[in-house]
Amino acid sequence: MDLKNLPWWGKVAIAAAICLALVFVSYRMAPLNFSAKAKKIKRQEEQLEKLQAEIRKGRQARARLDELERDIAALERKLADLRQVLPTEPELGDLLKWIKSLADQTNLDLLVFAPGDLQEGEFLLEQPIQMEVRGTYHQLGMFFDRVGKHARIINIENVTIRPARSGRGGAGRATIQASFTAKTFIYRDESQDEQGGDA
Repeated sequence: MDLKNLPWWGKVAIAAAICLALVFVSYRMAPLNFSAKAKKIKRQEEQLEKLQAEIRKGRQARARLDELERDIAALERKLADLRQVLPTEPELGDLLKWIKSLADQTNLDLLVFAPGDLQEGEFLLEQPIQMEVRGTYHQLGMFFDRVGKHARIINIENVTIRPARSGRGGAGRATIQASFTAKTFIYRDESQDEQGGDA
């Protein structure tokens, strides 16, 4: 068919048919493109929501981590304070110096300072120390009072008081001689026990 020989209205009709065909084809293809794009957008929105949820979890974990680090620091400070009350080592040399100094301050004669063997408890080790002092009731009372106020836990047990044999009790004449057990406690550090066992 020769388009040149067609009348003008035939040419218009053919052009209109071609336009209608193009509109029809694009109309049929458009829903396919739109539905594919809609599915892709939905998938991306779901991925975005998952990523935002992970970011929220990460922020919450970070906030908990900061809180846990503060809690750990506070517990470490408490543990350091407790180690002054319950040390992890016997420290008998320091304790002897302190007892001797305390006996001098209260005008008692320190006659015996004899550490015994460590006794194991569930969480603590007990360190008994046999002691004997000579002085007066008043001096002995001051000594026990100051021992009770010491930062480290020291129990006084099995006190026996008898008349002094001889000698002077500091500033005044000694009237009594007392023997007793001073018991200190040592914290059993399980982590150190495990390390010692592994070695």
